[in-house]
Amino acid sequence: MPICLQRAHLPCGSALSKRDIRPYNVSALRFSSPESVSRQGRCECNSNRTRAVRSRRGCQQRALQRKPVCAVAQTAIDISTFVQESRNKRLELLERQALETLKICVENSEHPVFPCALIAGDVVILELLSKLDYLKTSRVSVAFVDTFHLFPETITFLRQLEGKYGFKAKEFHAADSTDVKDFRAKHGRDLYMTDIDEYDRICKVEPFNRALKTLQCDVMINGRRRDHGFERAHLEVLEEGSPIKCNPLAWWEFKDCWDYIHKHGLQYHPLHDEDFPSIGDLHSTVPVPREKWFEYAGERSGRFQGLTNKDGSVKTECGIHVAGDDEESGMSNIRK
Repeated sequence: MPICLQRAHLPCGSALSKRDIRPYNVSALRFSSPESVSRQGRCECNSNRTRAVRSRRGCQQRALQRKPVCAVAQTAIDISTFVQESRNKRLELLERQALETLKICVENSEHPVFPCALIAGDVVILELLSKLDYLKTSRVSVAFVDTFHLFPETITFLRQLEGKYGFKAKEFHAADSTDVKDFRAKHGRDLYMTDIDEYDRICKVEPFNRALKTLQCDVMINGRRRDHGFERAHLEVLEEGSPIKCNPLAWWEFKDCWDYIHKHGLQYHPLHDEDFPSIGDLHSTVPVPREKWFEYAGERSGRFQGLTNKDGSVKTECGIHVAGDDEESGMSNIRK
């Protein structure tokens, strides 16, 4: 008797065993022609296929109804809390690194100088120097350059910080002028528009270099960071030169500075509350929407507005932090 094997209908995902294969009598089938057998076979195959598809769909629907294990794990994580805890740990690490950098520089130099512009990062550095007791003891000299074009609030803020931390800043300004009135009489009211390079030289670069030379600076502490812009993207915490540049906040971000300010309740420049992320000269500093502050280079996006270099390029530096030598002051590798 001819024997044909028939596959049993198994549930979705089941394995096939010998018990699932059973014989049946082909001669017992009633058919009148091979065509009828073919039609009957096709019908049975189609029926089997339909049942198999339905079975698979059932498995899929049941699988979708089950709650994935990963979903349970996700709901157990408080994302915002975890992120905040991670930022707190990061800030502690950054603080330790900055304190160590400052300590190594100061303890291994004779005349460390901190040129302070009173922006957010500078406020952080003042706090760090105070923690190391370098301000009241005058172990680190604080230099301040008055361009004669600063916001009035900047000078007021300087006096507040001097009182808080117990230091007296060494102030420098244009060598040929005694005050704003004298400066305007000699150079006019709009030198920064008619000759920006000359303005930078007279009001910023020369007084800055003269300050370092007068204070016999061998280590210059400053608040430059990598996120200031592409010119500083590869900045390290220490740079060779004369003087050596100490950049304790090189690896910080602007948000880190503000996290630190808020965490320790530090005083900051009042114009920050008027949407100024950074404060420079009154004529070229503008407010910036707060949502832009923490973008890459966002802190300095309100600086040097309306100013261009002689070659027509957008101005991003005042000349102090541009590589080169200053023959008049004799201070090499200071202009950054």
